[in-house]
Amino acid sequence: MHGAIGSGAVLAVVATCVVLAMLTVVTHAIALTVIRRRLTHRIRGKVYVDHVFVEAAIISATVLSLSLVHLAEVCIWAAAYVLLDAIGDPRDAIYYSLSTYTTLGPDGVTIAKAFRAVAGFESLIGPMMVAWSTAFLVEFVVRMRGGNTGTG
Repeated sequence: MHGAIGSGAVLAVVATCVVLAMLTVVTHAIALTVIRRRLTHRIRGKVYVDHVFVEAAIISATVLSLSLVHLAEVCIWAAAYVLLDAIGDPRDAIYYSLSTYTTLGPDGVTIAKAFRAVAGFESLIGPMMVAWSTAFLVEFVVRMRGGNTGTG
């Protein structure tokens, strides 16, 4: 895919974007299911509004868990960049992917020209996953403080 961008190369880039997006979304969905089950068990029937330190510890553990999920998703994209020879060094690929996933923008690391669209797609998917995590976190904070006690 390093040559001129023809229709076959465009389809390959689109397919790469779709596969990586699906891996990212499936990873995120599975991780949120696991975290949700653990949190639901932990907070079921309890209200933490008067227990600031316990609430802060649970929220901190949840934020850390969500951050590790995002890091795993960054690594999916970084591995693809290395496997596709879009970025040669795995450390550069992780830095590039993290910078792209968060839309910060990489500084000093470049991606092969044929894969710029893949990087652009990562910068579209990353914020969606962060927004999903934010909604998830808000839902559980509300539940911990005695709001909606449903599990879904």
